[in-house]
Amino acid sequence: MKNLQDIRTDLSFMKDHEVVVFGSYASKRADKRSDIDIAVITREKDRNRCMEIWKEILGKAPATYDIKIFELLPLHIKASLIQNYEVVFGNRLDISEYFYNFRKLWNDMKYRFKENQFQSTKEKIMALERYRRSPRRYRV
Repeated sequence: MKNLQDIRTDLSFMKDHEVVVFGSYASKRADKRSDIDIAVITREKDRNRCMEIWKEILGKAPATYDIKIFELLPLHIKASLIQNYEVVFGNRLDISEYFYNFRKLWNDMKYRFKENQFQSTKEKIMALERYRRSPRRYRV
């Protein structure tokens, strides 16, 4: 398994960005087959600009890295990342402060998110069957 210095070397082309590692690597559950989840923090509100940055980065890193743009992640993934990450490039305090608003938003939303999840596979299958039987005019 790679250490943080190896990751910094592999991703040195991103040293001008704020970059964190998360997922199984950050939680120390990674094994030889695990990819390394990387989030680039752009601080961009414009999704198109985030996509441009992502396109610039993709393909430059070795295949073992799964690189994402933090601002493009769903809120529940952001919340999970914020709870367990390691800084690759950037100032840990600045990154933590940036995450504060996302942490606050997640704390306001997590109960609604969890309430709207299916309780079982059976419940999910029943919902899919209802959707399949619904008239076409109601489908999205």
